[in-house]
Amino acid sequence: MARAPNIRIRHLREALRLYAQHAWPPGRGQPRVPGWRGLSAAQVLAGFADETPAGLDACRRLALRLGNWAYPHMKLAVEQTSPDGEFFFHADAHDSASVPACADSPLWQQLRTLNREIKQAIEEAWQEAGLPTMADAAAGAARPARRRTRAPRSRILVVDDEPLNLKLAGAFLRGSGHGVQEALSGEAALAAVRESAPDLVVSDLEMPGVNGCQLALRLKERAATRAIPILICTYARVQASHVQPADALLLRPFSMQQLARAVRDLLEGADAA
Repeated sequence: MARAPNIRIRHLREALRLYAQHAWPPGRGQPRVPGWRGLSAAQVLAGFADETPAGLDACRRLALRLGNWAYPHMKLAVEQTSPDGEFFFHADAHDSASVPACADSPLWQQLRTLNREIKQAIEEAWQEAGLPTMADAAAGAARPARRRTRAPRSRILVVDDEPLNLKLAGAFLRGSGHGVQEALSGEAALAAVRESAPDLVVSDLEMPGVNGCQLALRLKERAATRAIPILICTYARVQASHVQPADALLLRPFSMQQLARAVRDLLEGADAA
Protein backbone atom coordinates (compact mmCIF):
# COMPACT_ATOMS: atom_id res chain seq x y z
CA MET A 1 0.00 0.00 0.00
CA ALA A 2 1.32 3.49 -0.90
CA ARG A 3 2.72 5.45 2.03
CA ALA A 4 3.98 8.98 2.64
CA PRO A 5 4.83 8.94 6.35
CA ASN A 6 4.56 12.69 6.99
CA ILE A 7 1.25 13.05 5.10
CA ARG A 8 -1.84 12.46 7.24
CA ILE A 9 -5.44 12.02 6.10
CA ARG A 10 -6.26 15.52 7.40
CA HIS A 11 -3.50 16.90 5.15
CA LEU A 12 -4.94 15.12 2.13
CA ARG A 13 -8.50 16.28 2.83
CA GLU A 14 -7.43 19.88 3.29
CA ALA A 15 -5.21 19.74 0.18
CA LEU A 16 -8.16 18.38 -1.83
CA ARG A 17 -10.55 21.01 -0.47
CA LEU A 18 -8.23 23.90 -1.34
CA TYR A 19 -7.38 22.39 -4.71
CA ALA A 20 -11.09 22.18 -5.61
CA GLN A 21 -11.75 25.69 -4.33
CA HIS A 22 -9.18 27.24 -6.68
CA ALA A 23 -9.42 24.80 -9.60
CA TRP A 24 -13.20 25.30 -9.90
CA PRO A 25 -14.16 28.80 -8.71
CA PRO A 26 -17.90 29.65 -8.44
CA GLY A 27 -19.62 29.57 -11.80
CA ARG A 28 -16.93 27.40 -13.39
CA GLY A 29 -18.63 24.02 -13.09
CA GLN A 30 -18.60 21.32 -10.46
CA PRO A 31 -15.37 19.52 -9.56
CA ARG A 32 -15.20 15.77 -9.89
CA VAL A 33 -13.38 15.03 -6.65
CA PRO A 34 -13.07 11.64 -4.95
CA GLY A 35 -14.85 10.75 -1.73
CA TRP A 36 -12.30 9.91 0.97
CA ARG A 37 -14.64 9.53 3.93
CA GLY A 38 -13.53 6.79 6.29
CA LEU A 39 -10.23 6.14 4.46
CA SER A 40 -6.73 6.33 5.89
CA ALA A 41 -3.93 8.33 4.23
CA ALA A 42 -2.36 5.08 3.00
CA GLN A 43 -5.65 3.97 1.44
CA VAL A 44 -6.11 7.34 -0.30
CA LEU A 45 -2.56 7.36 -1.63
CA ALA A 46 -3.01 3.83 -2.93
CA GLY A 47 -5.43 5.35 -5.43
CA PHE A 48 -2.81 7.77 -6.73
CA ALA A 49 -0.71 6.87 -9.78
CA ASP A 50 2.86 5.99 -8.86
CA GLU A 51 4.98 8.19 -11.15
CA THR A 52 8.30 7.47 -9.49
CA PRO A 53 11.08 7.42 -12.09
CA ALA A 54 13.33 4.39 -12.23
CA GLY A 55 16.94 4.61 -11.16
CA LEU A 56 19.33 4.91 -8.26
CA ASP A 57 18.35 7.40 -5.52
CA ALA A 58 14.92 7.89 -7.12
CA CYS A 59 12.50 10.16 -5.28
CA ARG A 60 8.92 8.92 -5.03
CA ARG A 61 6.02 10.75 -6.67
CA LEU A 62 2.33 9.90 -6.30
CA ALA A 63 -0.18 11.83 -8.41
CA LEU A 64 -3.94 12.07 -8.83
CA ARG A 65 -5.27 13.65 -12.02
CA LEU A 66 -8.15 15.95 -11.00
CA GLY A 67 -8.02 18.63 -13.69
CA ASN A 68 -9.40 22.15 -13.39
CA TRP A 69 -12.29 24.01 -15.00
CA ALA A 70 -10.34 24.64 -18.22
CA TYR A 71 -7.87 21.77 -18.39
CA PRO A 72 -8.51 18.09 -17.55
CA HIS A 73 -4.89 17.01 -16.96
CA MET A 74 -3.88 19.01 -13.89
CA LYS A 75 -2.74 16.83 -10.97
CA LEU A 76 -2.55 16.88 -7.20
CA ALA A 77 0.79 15.27 -6.40
CA VAL A 78 2.87 14.40 -3.37
CA GLU A 79 6.56 13.88 -3.98
CA GLN A 80 9.95 13.71 -2.33
CA THR A 81 13.07 15.77 -2.92
CA SER A 82 15.36 13.24 -1.26
CA PRO A 83 15.14 9.43 -1.08
CA ASP A 84 13.37 8.32 2.10
CA GLY A 85 12.71 12.01 2.88
CA GLU A 86 9.47 13.82 3.56
CA PHE A 87 6.75 14.30 0.96
CA PHE A 88 5.52 17.68 -0.29
CA PHE A 89 2.34 18.74 -2.06
CA HIS A 90 2.66 19.90 -5.65
CA ALA A 91 0.00 21.17 -8.08
CA ASP A 92 1.21 19.90 -11.45
CA ALA A 93 -0.20 21.39 -14.66
CA HIS A 94 2.43 19.78 -16.90
CA ASP A 95 1.43 16.74 -18.92
CA SER A 96 3.41 16.18 -22.09
CA ALA A 97 0.89 13.62 -23.32
CA SER A 98 -1.65 16.41 -23.63
CA VAL A 99 0.53 18.92 -25.49
CA PRO A 100 -0.98 19.50 -28.95
CA ALA A 101 0.89 19.89 -32.21
CA CYS A 102 -0.01 23.59 -32.07
CA ALA A 103 1.75 24.04 -28.71
CA ASP A 104 3.12 27.43 -29.80
CA SER A 105 -0.34 28.81 -30.62
CA PRO A 106 -1.64 31.83 -28.65
CA LEU A 107 -4.61 29.81 -27.33
CA TRP A 108 -2.35 27.10 -25.92
CA GLN A 109 -0.09 29.71 -24.35
CA GLN A 110 -3.13 31.38 -22.78
CA LEU A 111 -4.13 28.03 -21.31
CA ARG A 112 -0.64 27.52 -19.90
CA THR A 113 -0.81 30.98 -18.31
CA LEU A 114 -4.19 30.14 -16.76
CA ASN A 115 -2.85 26.82 -15.45
CA ARG A 116 0.12 28.58 -13.90
CA GLU A 117 -2.19 31.06 -12.14
CA ILE A 118 -4.39 28.24 -10.80
CA LYS A 119 -1.34 26.27 -9.68
CA GLN A 120 0.07 29.30 -7.87
CA ALA A 121 -3.25 29.99 -6.12
CA ILE A 122 -3.55 26.37 -4.96
CA GLU A 123 0.01 26.17 -3.68
CA GLU A 124 -0.23 29.52 -1.88
CA ALA A 125 -3.43 28.31 -0.21
CA TRP A 126 -1.66 25.10 0.84
CA GLN A 127 1.17 27.12 2.35
CA GLU A 128 -1.22 29.36 4.25
CA ALA A 129 -2.94 26.24 5.63
CA GLY A 130 0.40 24.91 6.89
CA LEU A 131 0.59 21.98 4.48
CA PRO A 132 4.06 20.81 3.37
CA THR A 133 4.73 22.25 -0.11
CA MET A 134 7.58 22.48 -2.57
CA ALA A 135 8.30 25.96 -1.19
CA ASP A 136 9.24 24.27 2.11
CA ALA A 137 11.43 21.80 0.19
CA ALA A 138 13.23 24.62 -1.61
CA ALA A 139 13.78 26.56 1.62
CA GLY A 140 15.20 23.45 3.30
CA ALA A 141 17.53 22.72 0.38
CA ALA A 142 18.87 26.28 0.47
CA ARG A 143 20.10 26.10 4.08
CA PRO A 144 23.31 24.06 3.47
CA ALA A 145 24.34 26.41 0.65
CA ARG A 146 24.28 29.44 2.97
CA ARG A 147 27.03 27.89 5.09
CA ARG A 148 29.45 27.41 2.17
CA THR A 149 32.32 29.89 1.84
CA ARG A 150 34.53 28.20 -0.78
CA ALA A 151 34.81 29.56 -4.31
CA PRO A 152 32.31 27.91 -6.69
CA ARG A 153 33.56 24.80 -8.49
CA SER A 154 31.79 25.83 -11.70
CA ARG A 155 29.09 28.20 -12.93
CA ILE A 156 25.77 26.66 -13.88
CA LEU A 157 22.83 28.36 -15.59
CA VAL A 158 19.49 26.95 -14.35
CA VAL A 159 16.45 27.58 -16.56
CA ASP A 160 12.83 26.97 -15.55
CA ASP A 161 9.58 28.90 -15.97
CA GLU A 162 8.35 27.69 -12.56
CA PRO A 163 10.03 29.75 -9.80
CA LEU A 164 9.86 26.97 -7.19
CA ASN A 165 11.53 24.43 -9.50
CA LEU A 166 14.16 27.07 -10.27
CA LYS A 167 14.74 27.76 -6.58
CA LEU A 168 14.91 24.07 -5.67
CA ALA A 169 17.40 23.09 -8.39
CA GLY A 170 19.47 26.19 -7.66
CA ALA A 171 19.60 25.33 -3.97
CA PHE A 172 20.64 21.75 -4.73
CA LEU A 173 23.48 22.93 -6.95
CA ARG A 174 24.69 25.62 -4.57
CA GLY A 175 24.70 22.95 -1.86
CA SER A 176 27.06 20.95 -4.07
CA GLY A 177 29.45 23.89 -4.27
CA HIS A 178 28.54 25.35 -7.68
CA GLY A 179 27.84 28.95 -8.60
CA VAL A 180 24.32 29.33 -9.97
CA GLN A 181 22.70 31.81 -12.31
CA GLU A 182 18.93 31.58 -12.82
CA ALA A 183 16.68 32.30 -15.82
CA LEU A 184 12.86 32.07 -15.91
CA SER A 185 12.63 31.47 -19.67
CA GLY A 186 14.53 30.13 -22.63
CA GLU A 187 14.81 33.68 -24.01
CA ALA A 188 16.34 34.94 -20.75
CA ALA A 189 18.75 32.00 -20.80
CA LEU A 190 19.95 32.85 -24.31
CA ALA A 191 20.54 36.44 -23.24
CA ALA A 192 22.49 35.29 -20.17
CA VAL A 193 24.68 32.96 -22.25
CA ARG A 194 25.45 35.74 -24.74
CA GLU A 195 26.62 37.91 -21.87
CA SER A 196 28.75 35.24 -20.19
CA ALA A 197 28.94 31.57 -21.14
CA PRO A 198 28.34 29.16 -18.21
CA ASP A 199 30.10 25.85 -17.69
CA LEU A 200 26.78 23.96 -17.86
CA VAL A 201 23.09 24.60 -18.56
CA VAL A 202 20.36 22.80 -16.58
CA SER A 203 16.99 23.45 -18.22
CA ASP A 204 13.36 22.49 -17.87
CA LEU A 205 11.85 20.89 -20.98
CA GLU A 206 8.33 22.38 -21.15
CA MET A 207 8.48 26.18 -21.19
CA PRO A 208 6.49 28.75 -23.17
CA GLY A 209 8.37 30.39 -26.01
CA VAL A 210 11.81 28.82 -26.27
CA ASN A 211 11.51 25.38 -24.64
CA GLY A 212 14.37 23.21 -23.40
CA CYS A 213 15.00 21.43 -26.71
CA GLN A 214 14.87 24.68 -28.66
CA LEU A 215 17.29 26.26 -26.18
CA ALA A 216 19.68 23.34 -26.67
CA LEU A 217 19.39 23.65 -30.45
CA ARG A 218 20.14 27.39 -30.38
CA LEU A 219 23.22 26.84 -28.23
CA LYS A 220 24.51 23.90 -30.26
CA GLU A 221 24.09 25.87 -33.51
CA ARG A 222 26.68 28.46 -32.48
CA ALA A 223 30.37 27.63 -32.43
CA ALA A 224 30.89 29.83 -29.35
CA THR A 225 28.38 27.87 -27.23
CA ARG A 226 28.39 24.42 -28.88
CA ALA A 227 30.65 22.86 -26.24
CA ILE A 228 28.46 23.88 -23.27
CA PRO A 229 26.88 20.67 -21.89
CA ILE A 230 23.09 20.81 -21.49
CA LEU A 231 21.01 18.79 -19.02
CA ILE A 232 17.24 18.65 -19.57
CA CYS A 233 14.94 18.05 -16.58
CA THR A 234 11.26 17.10 -16.95
CA TYR A 235 8.29 15.31 -15.42
CA ALA A 236 7.45 13.92 -18.87
CA ARG A 237 8.32 10.25 -19.26
CA VAL A 238 10.50 10.70 -22.34
CA GLN A 239 13.74 9.13 -23.53
CA ALA A 240 17.08 10.91 -23.90
CA SER A 241 16.69 10.74 -27.68
CA HIS A 242 13.57 12.93 -27.39
CA VAL A 243 15.52 15.87 -25.95
CA GLN A 244 18.38 16.01 -28.45
CA PRO A 245 20.58 17.92 -29.08
CA ALA A 246 20.79 18.25 -25.29
CA ASP A 247 23.52 16.09 -23.76
CA ALA A 248 21.56 14.37 -20.98
CA LEU A 249 18.12 13.88 -19.45
CA LEU A 250 17.04 13.77 -15.79
CA LEU A 251 13.49 12.82 -14.85
CA ARG A 252 11.70 14.62 -12.02
CA PRO A 253 11.37 14.30 -9.12
CA PHE A 254 15.12 13.97 -8.68
CA SER A 255 17.23 14.00 -5.56
CA MET A 256 20.22 16.19 -4.87
CA GLN A 257 22.38 13.10 -5.31
CA GLN A 258 20.95 12.39 -8.77
CA LEU A 259 21.36 16.00 -9.89
CA ALA A 260 24.89 16.21 -8.50
CA ARG A 261 25.85 12.98 -10.28
CA ALA A 262 24.43 14.12 -13.62
CA VAL A 263 26.17 17.49 -13.33
CA ARG A 264 29.48 15.90 -12.36
CA ASP A 265 29.37 13.51 -15.31
CA LEU A 266 28.63 16.31 -17.79
CA LEU A 267 31.31 18.63 -16.42
CA GLU A 268 33.91 15.85 -16.40
CA GLY A 269 32.96 14.96 -19.96
CA ALA A 270 33.37 18.59 -21.04
CA ASP A 271 36.78 18.78 -19.40
CA ALA A 272 37.91 15.60 -21.14
CA ALA A 273 36.74 16.76 -24.57
